Amino acid sequence: MLSNFAADAGADSRFSARALVVLVTALFSCGCGEANPLGRRAVHGAVTFQGKPIDYGAITFQPDDLQNGVSSGAMIEGGKYQIKMSQGLPPGSYQVMISAPDRGKQEKVEGPPGDERTLAVERIPAKYNLKTTLKVDVPKARGSHEANFQLQ
Repeated sequence: MLSNFAADAGADSRFSARALVVLVTALFSCGCGEANPLGRRAVHGAVTFQGKPIDYGAITFQPDDLQNGVSSGAMIEGGKYQIKMSQGLPPGSYQVMISAPDRGKQEKVEGPPGDERTLAVERIPAKYNLKTTLKVDVPKARGSHEANFQLQ
């Protein structure tokens, strides 16, 4: 009787060990989801206006497909910008808007009656921001994507 108990205990422990291995394997193979499900890519580059680096400004990327795309952007400092992968762009086509306000000059902007606002004067022509003609394609790949802009 004791030998049957020992045989059953050994079989139970082998079954438990196998069950544990299967459970751990299943957990690791499922994971907690893909780390980058949209395939975002870090984006970086240089921005110049009339041959000189833009000292201060902002760059924004708007997807051509607004229903399924992701927008992102970054500050421009010393003519350079950088978007980390966690905030980066999935593969696709984007409109690019670049703004560089003159912090020393302001203008009054019309608004509803009683709502007078002043904004910094934009140094960059509207064809690069509010009425942008700039485009960039971000290909499906790994690593950072470089997108430079030389504005005239």
